Amino acid sequence: MSNFSVEVRSDEPFEKALRRFTSKTRKAGLLRDLKKRRFYTKPSVQKKINRQKSIRRQQKAIRMAEVGFVRGARGVGGRGAGARGAGGRGAGGRSPR
Repeated sequence: MSNFSVEVRSDEPFEKALRRFTSKTRKAGLLRDLKKRRFYTKPSVQKKINRQKSIRRQQKAIRMAEVGFVRGARGVGGRGAGARGAGGRGAGGRSPR
């Protein structure tokens, strides 16, 4: 388990610090991990779940390919260079001048 801390700055509202803390825990996947470990899952059941997830990912990739969505360098829908052809702006979200 990881320890998370966020220092509340003197001129910062508590809500903003709480939002930063929530963001940190979400990025680390802490809640997802806790929910996953809440109940024991037998290895055979876990394999079945992983197979089903894999099938769903493959089917989604096929659907996206049919629509014409190009899989980028950082995965489907990522902000990598490959996603720029699918409506991304390019230079870090800034509009061209």
